[in-house]
Amino acid sequence: MLKRTRQHRHADFGAASVLSLLDLLLVGAFLILGMDGIWTADWMDYPGPVDSTGASYQGDVVSFLTWACAISVLLAAVLRGWASMLVQLVLLGGGALFLASLPTYWSS
Repeated sequence: MLKRTRQHRHADFGAASVLSLLDLLLVGAFLILGMDGIWTADWMDYPGPVDSTGASYQGDVVSFLTWACAISVLLAAVLRGWASMLVQLVLLGGGALFLASLPTYWSS
């Protein structure tokens, strides 16, 4: 049952490569969108004025990334894509943890 064909392994590694690029773009987009008035991290040049509508942005982004991680890991496990499953756990889960750890105007 766990034995995979050569084609299945190649498809898994190809999917893992594409998913890793998409995950990095997604986490990067959430980070860039929050740079103007949400995040207040020291490494930023100028965090911008407070975005009064952004109080729930960090929680919403973390919830979405956690949900996307759970769904994609479940799908990869059903399709026996072990490399894809690992990529999703590391990048989406790690991205959610990273964005949750950033200070905001409302959490610092």
